[in-house]
Amino acid sequence: MKKYLLSIAALLLGLLAHSQEADDLGNYAEVSIIPRLDLNPTWYRNPAETGFDLGNSSLYTQFEGRASEHFSWTVVNHWFSFTDWPAGDFEAFELFKTLGYSDSNNFIDIMKADLTFGSWTFTLGKDCITTGGHEYDDDDYDVHTPLASPLWNDLACYQWGGKVAWTTPSEMSTFSLQMTTSPFGERPFASGLYTYSFAYSGDYGWYSPLWSVSALAREASEFSSAKRDYDFLVTLGNQFFIDDFTLTIDWSNTAGIAGDYGSLLRGNMFHGRLDYTPSERWDFSLRSNYILTPKDSIFENWWNLGAIAEFFPLRDSDALRLHAFVEYDNLLDAFSFNVGARYRLSFKLW
Repeated sequence: MKKYLLSIAALLLGLLAHSQEADDLGNYAEVSIIPRLDLNPTWYRNPAETGFDLGNSSLYTQFEGRASEHFSWTVVNHWFSFTDWPAGDFEAFELFKTLGYSDSNNFIDIMKADLTFGSWTFTLGKDCITTGGHEYDDDDYDVHTPLASPLWNDLACYQWGGKVAWTTPSEMSTFSLQMTTSPFGERPFASGLYTYSFAYSGDYGWYSPLWSVSALAREASEFSSAKRDYDFLVTLGNQFFIDDFTLTIDWSNTAGIAGDYGSLLRGNMFHGRLDYTPSERWDFSLRSNYILTPKDSIFENWWNLGAIAEFFPLRDSDALRLHAFVEYDNLLDAFSFNVGARYRLSFKLW
C-alpha cells in the first residue's frame, strides 16, 4: 500500500509540475476560522430529570486553494470539541491523543490534494471514505449531531488513501474508485487493513443519487482461517428537488458501529430529511433516523425526530448562521433543545 501511494504521489507531482507550466489561471488561497457554540439542555421524561451539554460546540480551521485550474488542495482541522462537556469527558485533548490512529477521528479531518484533467480527478491524502449518502454533504461544523445518523456519529470516516473519479462529458454523472486505510485498524498502514469503495453520483435537475459500495477490512475472528474479514457497507442516497423543497432519503445496510468488536452491526438504517428554503436567509427542516435491527440482535430498534430552523442574518453571506432545533429520542424517551451559532471568518491569502 505504501508503494502504491508513493507511486500515485510521484505521478501527482509530475502532473502538477506540468499543469503549473501550462496554466497559472485561477490561483487563490483562503484560510477560514470556524467557531461554533451550542447550548443543549435535555429533558428526560422518565425519571423526569434534566441534563445539559454544549452539543456540537467546536473550533475548526479550513485552508483551501488552487494553484492552477488543474491543482487544488483542502486542509480541515478540528481543534476542539465540547460534545461531552460537562456531561462527560472533555474531548478537546482526545483529538490530539488519537493522532496517528485510524480507528478514531482526530484533529486532522481532511488533508488532500486534487488534480483535475478534463473528466478525470485524482485525489491523494486524508479524505472522507466514499460511503455514499447525502448526509455527508454538509461540513462537520454545520451538522446537528443529535439528528445525525449513528453511521455519521460513530464511523471514523477520515482515512488516508487515494481516489480516482471520472465525470461524464455531460457533467451529470460521476463514478469513482477509492482505496483508504480501514477505520477498523488501529494504526493506518501498519495494521494492513484497507477500505475499498466504488461510488456513483448524479445531478439530473430534480433528482440527485449518491450510491456506494464499500468493503471495510477488519481483523479476522479467531474462528476464521483468513488473515482478515470484510464488512460490506451499501449506501443509497437519494435527493429530490421540488421548488423550495428538498427531500433526502439515505439508506444503509447496517444498524451502526459495534465499537467493542470493530465491525458493522447488521440491520437497516434510514436517514430522512425534508428542507424548505423560502429565501437565502432562512432554512427550515424536519430530520429523522430510523434503525431496524434483526430479531436476534441484542440491540433495540431506534428512531428520533427533530425540527430545525436556521437563519443567516448577514446580507448576501452565509458566514454567520443562527440555529435552533428540538429533537425527540425514543430510546432515551427524552427531548433535546438546542440554540447556537456558527461563524466562518475567512481571509484571502492571494
